[in-house]
Amino acid sequence: MNHQTSIVTDTQRQHFRTYGFVVFRRLFTADEIERYGQALERALRRVRGDADFDGQTRQEVMPIIEEDPQVFYPLLDDARLLDVVDGLLGEGSLYTGGNDGNLYVGDTRWHADGGGLHAYATMKTAFYCDPVVEGKGCLSVIPGSHHPEYSRQLHQAVQDSIFDIHSADVPGRTPLESTPGDVVAFDHRLWHSSWGGRVGRRMFTFNWAAYPKLAWEETWLYGYLMRVNQRYGKRTFTDRLMETAGPRRKQKIAKLYEMGL
Repeated sequence: MNHQTSIVTDTQRQHFRTYGFVVFRRLFTADEIERYGQALERALRRVRGDADFDGQTRQEVMPIIEEDPQVFYPLLDDARLLDVVDGLLGEGSLYTGGNDGNLYVGDTRWHADGGGLHAYATMKTAFYCDPVVEGKGCLSVIPGSHHPEYSRQLHQAVQDSIFDIHSADVPGRTPLESTPGDVVAFDHRLWHSSWGGRVGRRMFTFNWAAYPKLAWEETWLYGYLMRVNQRYGKRTFTDRLMETAGPRRKQKIAKLYEMGL
């Protein structure tokens, strides 16, 4: 079966390549996302030692799927999500962890994940468990800024004090409003931020990469994922994740196990 044609259109693929993002509206139901949101809240409360969230700073835990495998593991077998990923990155695409769960506070300054200058296609899928709109916590992006040359120019603009990473007033800023059930897919190299929004708004992510076809891509991917493991002080790809996997999840993670991750 060709999964790429089941959800992702040619127009969406071209949009992703050109601008670096696509929003898939109502891919899941609001009730499904609320179930994930409640699991996220329970997990973060456990991490806080059952204390209430103080709302002073963002709280993050990674990987969120290991905090509640019964709820989150099946999402890695869900054809709707995997069809999106395969449609944008290719059917051999890989799940690369980096799966964080968050309670957000305040603004998030402009940044590009992973430095923004590498030439290897990696992607984040974000699930917002609460409605987010312009000025109230939704993701903002600079379309096309995932292209290395544009990204280099933005880095230079930051150094030259032309681009203030702490300001929403940036030419071309595009807000991606989201309702629970939407999936926001964007290239890791895309410059993004968020502004405003209520304290404690919930969001979790899954990260992906195109299958490495060249030696340098595999070397880059290995180094990147080792840094992720080191950052969080834990192994991203557990034995349980593989042992409970369906066929498509196995395809998404087998290469990483072969690489010793």
